[in-house]
Amino acid sequence: MKIARVESFRVASQRDYEGSAGLRPATVTRAGAQTHRALSSNTGRHLCIYPAQAEVLLVRIVTEDGLTGWGEAHSPPIPRVAQVLIEDLFAPQLIGRDPLAIDAIWDALYASMRLRGYTTGVMLEALAGVDIALWDLAGKALGKPVYTLLGGPYRTRIPCYHSGIPGGTVDERVAQARQIVERGFTAMKTSIGRAPLEEDLDGVEALVNAVRGKADVLVDAHGVYDARSATTAGRRLERMGAGWLEDPLPPEDVDGYAALCAALDLPIASGETECTRWQFNDKLRRRATDVILPDVCRAGGISEGRKIALVADLHNVPWCVHASISTAIHLVAGLHLAAATPNFLLCEWPSSFTTSPLANDLFHGLPTPNSGALDLTDTPGLGLTLNEDALKAHILDPYETVG
Repeated sequence: MKIARVESFRVASQRDYEGSAGLRPATVTRAGAQTHRALSSNTGRHLCIYPAQAEVLLVRIVTEDGLTGWGEAHSPPIPRVAQVLIEDLFAPQLIGRDPLAIDAIWDALYASMRLRGYTTGVMLEALAGVDIALWDLAGKALGKPVYTLLGGPYRTRIPCYHSGIPGGTVDERVAQARQIVERGFTAMKTSIGRAPLEEDLDGVEALVNAVRGKADVLVDAHGVYDARSATTAGRRLERMGAGWLEDPLPPEDVDGYAALCAALDLPIASGETECTRWQFNDKLRRRATDVILPDVCRAGGISEGRKIALVADLHNVPWCVHASISTAIHLVAGLHLAAATPNFLLCEWPSSFTTSPLANDLFHGLPTPNSGALDLTDTPGLGLTLNEDALKAHILDPYETVG
């Protein structure tokens, strides 16, 4: 069995991701409005940008006998960059190789630009798309789910949290939080970092109080704070009973993360920006995070994700699946890794997955939350089946059916 074709396809749909995920600051009523003080201001200078539409890159690997594996490279808002890497750099190295030599292939592709400094970012996103497609193909070839090929399962029922509490006001978000609990979730995540500090934290406290005793509220700061404001936010979140503080500092400030972890009992979560086991090891050995959040479609795929999980386990640190703007491939690849690693904690269930056509229409087989968990089946590969009609409605590149 040899690889015959390596292809990538941009797909897109109209989606207000920032609104649906509750990323914009909530407005307050006139009675609850505060005078913004200089030391509570937030410039948002470290925030990343989001595309105007949901856009991802799918990867298809086809063998000489027509067997197909699908992967995804998480690269918003620049999927064309990952696409060029796959077409010009990876595909020539893959044609003619045994697709079951997954680890050897990963090592060769990573090494191909290593001494030129391409060891993170979009290079690893492109590599992730190829790697996930190879695991999907391997599972189909061997008639086994990916989690079995990885040595699992430790579990096939994967606990998850609802990510994103939409609403234009605090009251609207409180109502949404209560509905999330009614749907069976016992954990949910909200965003801060786009409004003055006290206003942000007042909104979080309203959510915590609304679901106290029923669900934990996790808090994502998107890397916007400096050391002073992160400590202030962390101490108040700790007092109100929040579940964790995610990405409070810019990712480069590893010493700052270590100091914050030492100063707070509140768990500090981070890691959606790191892409390799070496990056995670640097943070873990310095005790600069309490929970890691690798993104399987950014951090080199399932192969590197498993190694990252093992490195975290050496430091007695749990890991969680990170997911956001994506298709079912992204989430399900993370679920298989979660099923096959001992130190897994929680999977992110993005609010966009409730209605997003990219998440729901392109592939059949996406698990849906049931009592705050996602159930994996024993279907070979990732367990997903392409809906070609839906793909053709959203694809931006030429596409041909295999066979």
